[in-house]
Amino acid sequence: MQAELLQVLRELAPAGETVALTRLAKRLDERVSVLLRELTALSDARVGGVPGPGLVQLACDDAGRWTVRLLAQPVQ
Repeated sequence: MQAELLQVLRELAPAGETVALTRLAKRLDERVSVLLRELTALSDARVGGVPGPGLVQLACDDAGRWTVRLLAQPVQ
């Protein structure tokens, strides 16, 4: 799932633009909640005390809309 997710992100935003999670969910025919779990594992978030690889950046605006951005380099 993660490889397919990263590939679709590269297709939708080749220059690292933000992509709405709803758009990504529709493209992958998957629920936003599932994508949030997968993307959290690909971000720099700490899960079980272990930091993720920092491949993506998740953001939620004031209206509750989630976006994701593919990072060129993992966050250190």
